Amino acid sequence: MAKLAVAVGLLIFLIKLAAYLISGSVALLSDAMESIVNIAASIMMLASVRVAMMPADADHRYGHQRAENISCLVEGMLIVIAAVLIILASAGRLLDPQPFTSIGLALVVSLVATSLNGGMSFLLLRSAKQNGSIALEGDAKHLLSDVISSVGIVIGLFLAEITGWYILDPIMALIVAVLLIRMAYSVLAKTCRDLMDHSCPESEAIIESVLEEHGGFLQYHDLKTRRVGDNVYAEMHLCVPAQTTMAEAHDLTESIERALRHKVSGIVVNIHMETEKECVLPSQP
Repeated sequence: MAKLAVAVGLLIFLIKLAAYLISGSVALLSDAMESIVNIAASIMMLASVRVAMMPADADHRYGHQRAENISCLVEGMLIVIAAVLIILASAGRLLDPQPFTSIGLALVVSLVATSLNGGMSFLLLRSAKQNGSIALEGDAKHLLSDVISSVGIVIGLFLAEITGWYILDPIMALIVAVLLIRMAYSVLAKTCRDLMDHSCPESEAIIESVLEEHGGFLQYHDLKTRRVGDNVYAEMHLCVPAQTTMAEAHDLTESIERALRHKVSGIVVNIHMETEKECVLPSQP
């Protein structure tokens, strides 16, 4: 899927570049520049997915799934760079709007590229949901935003041509830049949350439900969760009666871990056992 995204991204860029060369529209140029970011992002995604799928080794005991977060971080910065370049390219046209050449043909060519982008976004989003890949999801949402902005550009340029308001050309380009900055914020914010080991409230609610249904212990506390790729890492303390044997404690943790794996996909659990003599007051219910 990642290889397909790179190949389709390159084709879309060439089509959009042709639309710009046909019309001379700075808005269509901004659309083509955004496709350059798409290609770079797809290449990053291809590399990061390959690295993330590598098994754990002596130097990376927890695997390599953080590679996807790094990919999204770089993608967010590339989007910001593209937005800045579009703003610089549009500034001159605001003061000196230029008429188009062969805008009808250029818009048709642009719509062909937009259709390819829409199809690719749908395929990537479906694959991201199936594999739990943050890199694929980020690329899919990026392409979807590109589709929306491209449709807006086509509508804006069509209105500019029939009204003679050619200043709409740089204005549409600046709107694309603003959308890109907004997209970059979304990608970077999500990536930074994951890199900072943001907790997983939904998974914690399920874990608490499983623990309350399971029983066999006096209490639990210090439940912590974090997400890495499609894995949820959870740790907690369980308090058991002082007379509980090692074998009984082991069987209890095995039973709880099986129940959690059945309810939470990709969960990796670490349970610390304590006797009632060692338990402290719970920091949470």
